[in-house]
Amino acid sequence: MRLISLMVLGLCSVILFGCGGMPKPQIDANMPRSDATNVRAVLSATNYDDGWEKENVRLRIHQVWLNRDGVPTNKETVLDKAFGGRQGDQRAVFKMKDAEGGSTNRVRLQFELVSGENKSAENVSAAASMEWKLSSSLANKDLLLLCVISRKGRNNYAIDVLYALDPATGYIEQVLPSYDAK
Repeated sequence: MRLISLMVLGLCSVILFGCGGMPKPQIDANMPRSDATNVRAVLSATNYDDGWEKENVRLRIHQVWLNRDGVPTNKETVLDKAFGGRQGDQRAVFKMKDAEGGSTNRVRLQFELVSGENKSAENVSAAASMEWKLSSSLANKDLLLLCVISRKGRNNYAIDVLYALDPATGYIEQVLPSYDAK
């Protein structure tokens, strides 16, 4: 009985006071240019089955170029990341520029969840367009986008939630679904 009490007391003290001697991670992230944000994507499934690989599920991110009046003029595919395979290996760059090349903080992104065995049979299951409004602590960083997706039916997928994570600090912020607190 004393042994069990001692073990419970030890476990409680570790939970309450932590392990102060544990080392903190030393992550050296690549710093982007002053007018850019680096991103990598990791896709995670909530209801995975064998059909995911057959249907070739991908997260595609476009940067939509805006002119000085905020009107979309052009779109560029920044990232096309397949589910499975090597997660987080492909780095993309969001350029904090407008259509004329001037610096801006009004960057519009379009997220698409695409499936299909080949390009001719491609299906866009989910799409969201948003202005990149992450906090200043995530500006000009090397970020990891964590995308949680689920299957709704054959070749039909949904983006449940998308987070931006700074691996150097551990700070995380929700990107999608986005909401404005007013």
